[in-house]
Amino acid sequence: MQDDRSDDLQRVSDADRDAATTMLRTAFEEGRLAQDEHAERVDAALGARTRGELATLTTDLAATGRNHPDRSHQPRPGPEEADEPEEDGGSRLSPLAGWGIFTAVAFFVWAVPALVMGYPMGVLGWALFCGFWGIPPLIVTLVRRRRS
Repeated sequence: MQDDRSDDLQRVSDADRDAATTMLRTAFEEGRLAQDEHAERVDAALGARTRGELATLTTDLAATGRNHPDRSHQPRPGPEEADEPEEDGGSRLSPLAGWGIFTAVAFFVWAVPALVMGYPMGVLGWALFCGFWGIPPLIVTLVRRRRS
């Protein structure tokens, strides 16, 4: 019992605070914390000075969640197996989808004004420009699909 108490009084490092806020963020993303409770706990975690203070913020979350230390030995699903977006920033946009967005924006910036001003050949310039820049994303997408 004495060891638990002395452990709770140990000062925490920035890495300990980061680990606690990561666990809180995961719990919020999984729907186990409301937004206001998440904000309160993160503020408290960033101001925590001892392990005991951090433990009170995450004890009720430690039994579940993908960042729990007891689950660290389990293999994580690969990108093709994951149902969730990647953890490094969310889901990735395919190159072909990015080109499609670029083409749509360019259409409204280039081709529509050309047509409104009575210059239908301007649409040809848009088509050639966007078609040229569509070749690399098309190749990347086809190569990725062939590999998988």
